[in-house]
Amino acid sequence: MKKNISIITINYNNLAGLEKTVQSVVHQTYSDYEYIIIDGGSTDGSCQFLETHKKKFSYLVSEPDAGIYNAMNKGIKASKGEYLLFLNSGDVLNGVTALSDFINNPLFSGDIIYGDYQFEKSEKIYPDILTPLFFIKTSLPHQSTFFKRSIFDKMGFYSESYKISADRAFYIDCFLSGKFKFTHIEYFLSIYDLNGLSNSVASNTLKEEEDTAIFKKYYGVFFQDYLKYLALEEELSRVRKLTLGGILKRIKNKIKAYANTSS
Repeated sequence: MKKNISIITINYNNLAGLEKTVQSVVHQTYSDYEYIIIDGGSTDGSCQFLETHKKKFSYLVSEPDAGIYNAMNKGIKASKGEYLLFLNSGDVLNGVTALSDFINNPLFSGDIIYGDYQFEKSEKIYPDILTPLFFIKTSLPHQSTFFKRSIFDKMGFYSESYKISADRAFYIDCFLSGKFKFTHIEYFLSIYDLNGLSNSVASNTLKEEEDTAIFKKYYGVFFQDYLKYLALEEELSRVRKLTLGGILKRIKNKIKAYANTSS
Protein backbone atom coordinates (compact mmCIF):
# COMPACT_ATOMS: atom_id res chain seq x y z
CA MET A 1 0.00 0.00 0.00
CA LYS A 2 1.43 3.38 -1.01
CA LYS A 3 1.96 6.10 1.55
CA ASN A 4 1.97 9.85 0.97
CA ILE A 5 5.50 10.89 1.90
CA SER A 6 7.13 14.28 2.46
CA ILE A 7 10.90 14.27 1.96
CA ILE A 8 12.58 17.31 3.51
CA THR A 9 16.10 18.41 2.58
CA ILE A 10 17.76 21.33 4.32
CA ASN A 11 20.91 22.89 2.92
CA TYR A 12 23.34 25.71 3.55
CA ASN A 13 26.41 26.23 1.36
CA ASN A 14 26.80 22.53 0.57
CA LEU A 15 26.33 22.46 -3.19
CA ALA A 16 28.18 19.16 -3.75
CA GLY A 17 26.16 17.43 -1.03
CA LEU A 18 22.90 19.00 -2.21
CA GLU A 19 23.42 17.74 -5.76
CA LYS A 20 23.98 14.17 -4.52
CA THR A 21 20.94 14.26 -2.25
CA VAL A 22 18.57 15.67 -4.87
CA GLN A 23 19.70 13.18 -7.51
CA SER A 24 19.18 10.28 -5.10
CA VAL A 25 15.59 11.39 -4.46
CA VAL A 26 14.39 12.33 -7.93
CA HIS A 27 15.63 9.05 -9.43
CA GLN A 28 13.60 6.87 -7.05
CA THR A 29 11.27 4.29 -8.57
CA TYR A 30 8.75 5.23 -5.87
CA SER A 31 6.94 8.41 -6.83
CA ASP A 32 4.21 9.03 -4.22
CA TYR A 33 6.09 11.80 -2.42
CA GLU A 34 6.45 15.55 -2.24
CA TYR A 35 9.95 17.00 -2.12
CA ILE A 36 10.58 20.00 0.10
CA ILE A 37 13.81 22.01 -0.05
CA ILE A 38 14.75 24.49 2.68
CA ASP A 39 17.89 26.44 1.84
CA GLY A 40 19.41 28.88 4.30
CA GLY A 41 20.30 31.54 1.74
CA SER A 42 23.38 29.80 0.35
CA THR A 43 26.05 31.74 -1.53
CA ASP A 44 28.00 28.80 -3.02
CA GLY A 45 25.90 28.11 -6.12
CA SER A 46 23.24 26.05 -4.32
CA CYS A 47 20.53 28.58 -5.13
CA GLN A 48 21.34 28.48 -8.83
CA PHE A 49 21.25 24.68 -8.79
CA LEU A 50 17.87 24.69 -7.03
CA GLU A 51 16.45 27.26 -9.44
CA THR A 52 17.54 25.12 -12.39
CA HIS A 53 15.78 22.06 -10.92
CA LYS A 54 12.83 23.79 -9.25
CA LYS A 55 10.26 21.82 -11.24
CA LYS A 56 11.35 18.72 -9.34
CA PHE A 57 10.39 20.24 -5.97
CA SER A 58 6.97 20.58 -4.41
CA TYR A 59 8.15 23.41 -2.18
CA LEU A 60 11.34 25.49 -2.32
CA VAL A 61 12.53 28.39 -0.22
CA SER A 62 15.94 30.00 0.08
CA GLU A 63 16.29 32.53 2.87
CA PRO A 64 18.39 33.07 6.01
CA ASP A 65 17.41 30.87 8.96
CA ALA A 66 18.38 30.42 12.59
CA GLY A 67 20.11 27.07 12.18
CA ILE A 68 19.52 23.40 11.38
CA TYR A 69 16.39 22.90 13.47
CA ASN A 70 14.80 26.18 12.42
CA ALA A 71 15.21 24.98 8.83
CA MET A 72 13.81 21.51 9.65
CA ASN A 73 10.84 23.11 11.40
CA LYS A 74 10.17 25.18 8.29
CA GLY A 75 10.08 21.93 6.34
CA ILE A 76 7.62 20.36 8.78
CA LYS A 77 5.29 23.36 8.52
CA ALA A 78 5.36 23.17 4.72
CA SER A 79 4.76 19.40 4.61
CA LYS A 80 1.49 17.69 3.72
CA GLY A 81 2.49 14.02 3.76
CA GLU A 82 1.36 11.37 6.18
CA TYR A 83 5.00 10.52 6.92
CA LEU A 84 8.08 12.77 6.91
CA LEU A 85 11.68 11.83 6.07
CA PHE A 86 14.52 14.28 6.79
CA LEU A 87 17.25 13.71 4.23
CA ASN A 88 19.62 16.64 4.62
CA SER A 89 22.16 17.72 2.01
CA GLY A 90 24.99 15.21 1.73
CA ASP A 91 22.92 12.21 2.81
CA VAL A 92 21.56 10.02 0.01
CA LEU A 93 19.02 7.24 -0.41
CA ASN A 94 20.68 3.86 -0.82
CA GLY A 95 19.80 3.03 -4.44
CA VAL A 96 16.90 3.88 -6.73
CA THR A 97 14.55 1.36 -5.10
CA ALA A 98 15.32 2.41 -1.51
CA LEU A 99 12.02 4.20 -0.86
CA SER A 100 9.96 1.50 -2.55
CA ASP A 101 11.72 -1.31 -0.68
CA PHE A 102 11.34 0.41 2.67
CA ILE A 103 7.78 1.72 2.38
CA ASN A 104 6.43 -1.51 0.90
CA ASN A 105 8.09 -3.63 3.57
CA PRO A 106 5.45 -5.63 5.51
CA LEU A 107 6.77 -4.12 8.75
CA PHE A 108 6.12 -0.55 7.64
CA SER A 109 3.64 0.50 10.30
CA GLY A 110 3.60 2.62 13.41
CA ASP A 111 4.44 6.21 14.25
CA ILE A 112 8.24 6.30 14.09
CA ILE A 113 9.65 3.80 11.60
CA TYR A 114 13.43 3.60 11.57
CA GLY A 115 15.85 1.75 9.34
CA ASP A 116 19.61 1.39 9.22
CA TYR A 117 22.29 3.24 7.30
CA GLN A 118 25.65 2.80 5.67
CA PHE A 119 28.57 5.19 5.72
CA GLU A 120 32.12 5.26 4.44
CA LYS A 121 33.54 1.74 4.83
CA SER A 122 30.98 0.63 7.41
CA GLU A 123 27.32 0.45 8.46
CA LYS A 124 25.05 0.76 11.46
CA ILE A 125 22.21 -1.61 12.32
CA TYR A 126 19.77 -0.61 15.05
CA PRO A 127 17.97 -2.85 17.57
CA ASP A 128 14.34 -3.85 17.24
CA ILE A 129 13.69 -3.13 20.91
CA LEU A 130 14.59 0.29 22.34
CA THR A 131 15.20 1.20 25.98
CA PRO A 132 15.82 4.47 27.84
CA LEU A 133 19.50 3.47 28.13
CA PHE A 134 19.74 3.15 24.34
CA PHE A 135 19.18 6.89 23.89
CA ILE A 136 21.99 7.73 26.32
CA LYS A 137 24.40 5.53 24.40
CA THR A 138 23.34 6.75 20.97
CA SER A 139 20.28 7.89 19.01
CA LEU A 140 18.23 6.99 15.96
CA PRO A 141 19.10 8.27 12.47
CA HIS A 142 16.75 10.97 11.16
CA GLN A 143 17.98 10.26 7.62
CA SER A 144 16.63 6.70 7.93
CA THR A 145 13.48 7.46 9.95
CA PHE A 146 9.91 8.10 8.87
CA PHE A 147 7.90 10.20 11.32
CA LYS A 148 4.13 10.44 11.19
CA ARG A 149 3.34 14.09 10.53
CA SER A 150 0.75 14.03 13.32
CA ILE A 151 3.50 13.45 15.92
CA PHE A 152 4.70 17.03 15.50
CA ASP A 153 1.17 18.31 16.03
CA LYS A 154 1.03 16.41 19.33
CA MET A 155 4.60 16.94 20.59
CA GLY A 156 5.57 20.24 19.01
CA PHE A 157 8.49 20.82 16.67
CA TYR A 158 12.24 20.49 17.19
CA SER A 159 13.55 22.68 20.00
CA GLU A 160 15.57 25.48 18.43
CA SER A 161 17.36 26.10 21.73
CA TYR A 162 19.66 23.20 20.73
CA LYS A 163 22.10 23.64 17.86
CA ILE A 164 23.14 19.99 17.39
CA SER A 165 21.08 17.61 19.54
CA ALA A 166 17.44 18.64 19.11
CA ASP A 167 16.64 15.51 17.10
CA ARG A 168 17.96 13.35 19.96
CA ALA A 169 15.82 15.31 22.43
CA PHE A 170 12.78 14.79 20.21
CA TYR A 171 13.33 11.03 19.97
CA ILE A 172 13.69 10.78 23.76
CA ASP A 173 10.62 12.92 24.38
CA CYS A 174 8.53 10.74 22.03
CA PHE A 175 9.90 7.48 23.45
CA LEU A 176 9.40 8.37 27.11
CA SER A 177 5.90 9.71 26.44
CA GLY A 178 4.74 6.16 25.66
CA LYS A 179 2.34 7.56 23.06
CA PHE A 180 3.97 6.27 19.91
CA LYS A 181 4.87 2.98 18.29
CA PHE A 182 8.52 2.63 17.22
CA THR A 183 9.16 0.10 14.44
CA HIS A 184 12.52 -1.10 13.15
CA ILE A 185 12.96 -2.30 9.57
CA GLU A 186 16.32 -3.96 9.01
CA TYR A 187 17.16 -2.23 5.75
CA PHE A 188 19.90 0.24 4.79
CA LEU A 189 17.66 3.10 3.74
CA SER A 190 20.33 5.78 3.45
CA ILE A 191 24.03 6.47 3.12
CA TYR A 192 25.08 8.87 5.86
CA ASP A 193 27.38 11.81 5.13
CA LEU A 194 30.03 11.94 7.88
CA ASN A 195 30.89 15.56 7.07
CA GLY A 196 27.87 16.98 8.88
CA LEU A 197 28.01 19.45 11.76
CA SER A 198 27.30 16.85 14.48
CA ASN A 199 30.38 14.83 13.44
CA SER A 200 32.85 17.72 13.33
CA VAL A 201 35.59 17.85 15.98
CA ALA A 202 34.82 21.53 16.55
CA SER A 203 31.28 20.64 17.64
CA ASN A 204 32.22 17.92 20.14
CA THR A 205 32.14 20.16 23.22
CA LEU A 206 28.80 21.73 22.33
CA LYS A 207 27.32 18.34 21.53
CA GLU A 208 28.42 16.91 24.90
CA GLU A 209 26.96 19.92 26.70
CA GLU A 210 23.63 19.68 24.89
CA ASP A 211 23.39 15.91 25.33
CA THR A 212 24.06 16.20 29.07
CA ALA A 213 21.42 18.91 29.43
CA ILE A 214 18.93 16.73 27.53
CA PHE A 215 19.64 13.66 29.67
CA LYS A 216 19.23 15.62 32.89
CA LYS A 217 15.96 17.11 31.63
CA TYR A 218 14.34 13.84 30.58
CA TYR A 219 15.91 11.28 32.92
CA GLY A 220 16.29 13.34 36.08
CA VAL A 221 17.85 11.43 39.00
CA PHE A 222 17.97 8.25 36.91
CA PHE A 223 20.61 9.79 34.66
CA GLN A 224 23.33 9.19 37.27
CA ASP A 225 22.25 5.56 37.60
CA TYR A 226 22.56 5.12 33.84
CA LEU A 227 26.04 6.67 33.90
CA LYS A 228 27.12 4.21 36.61
CA TYR A 229 25.73 1.33 34.56
CA LEU A 230 27.62 2.48 31.47
CA ALA A 231 30.83 2.77 33.49
CA LEU A 232 30.40 -0.81 34.74
CA GLU A 233 29.67 -1.98 31.20
CA GLU A 234 32.87 -0.33 29.94
CA GLU A 235 34.89 -1.90 32.76
CA LEU A 236 33.48 -5.34 31.97
CA SER A 237 34.38 -4.86 28.31
CA ARG A 238 37.94 -3.86 29.28
CA VAL A 239 38.33 -6.93 31.49
CA ARG A 240 37.06 -9.22 28.76
CA LYS A 241 39.69 -7.86 26.38
CA LEU A 242 42.39 -8.87 28.86
CA THR A 243 41.25 -12.51 29.01
CA LEU A 244 42.88 -15.17 26.85
CA GLY A 245 39.79 -15.31 24.65
CA GLY A 246 39.83 -11.55 24.20
CA ILE A 247 43.51 -11.50 23.31
CA LEU A 248 43.11 -14.31 20.79
CA LYS A 249 40.15 -12.52 19.23
CA ARG A 250 42.19 -9.33 18.76
CA ILE A 251 45.07 -11.29 17.22
CA LYS A 252 42.63 -13.02 14.87
CA ASN A 253 41.13 -9.67 13.83
CA LYS A 254 44.58 -8.20 13.16
CA ILE A 255 45.54 -11.21 11.03
CA LYS A 256 42.27 -10.88 9.09
CA ALA A 257 42.81 -7.15 8.56
CA TYR A 258 46.40 -7.75 7.39
CA ALA A 259 45.23 -10.43 4.97
CA ASN A 260 42.63 -8.08 3.52
CA THR A 261 45.15 -5.30 2.96
CA SER A 262 47.66 -7.69 1.41
CA SER A 263 45.23 -9.30 -1.05
